Amino acid sequence: MKELEELGIIVKENEPMSKHTTLAIGGPAEWYLEIFSLEQLKIFLSITHSKKKALFFLGAGSNILVSDQGLDGFIVRLLGEFEMVSFSGSCARAGAGVFLPTLIKKCAEQGLGGAEALVGVPGTVGGALMMNAGTRDLEIGTLVKSVEIVSLQGIENKIDSKQINFQYRSSSLAGSIICFATLQLQEKNKDDIIRIVQEFLSYRLKTQPIGTLNVGSIFKNPKGHFAAQLIENAGLKGFKIGQAQVSPKHANFIVNLGGAKAKEMKDLIFEIQQVVEKKFGIHLEPEIKFVGQ
Repeated sequence: MKELEELGIIVKENEPMSKHTTLAIGGPAEWYLEIFSLEQLKIFLSITHSKKKALFFLGAGSNILVSDQGLDGFIVRLLGEFEMVSFSGSCARAGAGVFLPTLIKKCAEQGLGGAEALVGVPGTVGGALMMNAGTRDLEIGTLVKSVEIVSLQGIENKIDSKQINFQYRSSSLAGSIICFATLQLQEKNKDDIIRIVQEFLSYRLKTQPIGTLNVGSIFKNPKGHFAAQLIENAGLKGFKIGQAQVSPKHANFIVNLGGAKAKEMKDLIFEIQQVVEKKFGIHLEPEIKFVGQ
């Protein structure tokens, strides 16, 4: 790995993934890397492509549950150049590593609105695009103008939004190495944007377990239903297995009370699915991604 370090890439062996996930859960990554530029990324891909090792791109560490046994292969975090946001007219070009709340703030400073509802989504642009993240008010896919990706061979490609299939909590970008995305926004009054952002944040503070170790929503909403309501009606609000607990504040959140293991989280998720299906005949599909298990 010396040749990667000489490029300025940070390389760590057996790095605990619990340090890099919002649940603070996850065993050691065989190789954890932080890459700071597109050029570094392309060289990394050219060097490692022949090694036939697993490759996983990590965003903010939300929406994933990493195995207690850890992960094989390369776990890559895109930082530096991939955390930059630039503007052209009413468009924002954001790197895959940009934290969504940061993007909303930067857009507001430019007098660009339309993305305010995403301020409470605890992830990065890259991860959000993979799963078409959003809220009941807005999904990121509706804002996309184009996405820039790179292949495993280091070939760059720009994809128009018309070529991307965005669906509820999924997109055809899954499996791609996303580098940048251009979003189409709207020119608005800065004060109005900030007011709307504050309203969304205030609502989130009232209804979600902010300040706890969680990954956001655990389950997708079944058609015609809200997962949180089904879980609450099943009497599971506050239910826990070990140190994993269904949030007493929002039933579609599971929180790590401290020292929870991935197995406890999985067992609790399975228990919720079983109880809800038995009571209401509805299968809850996880929104969270299980990594390394």
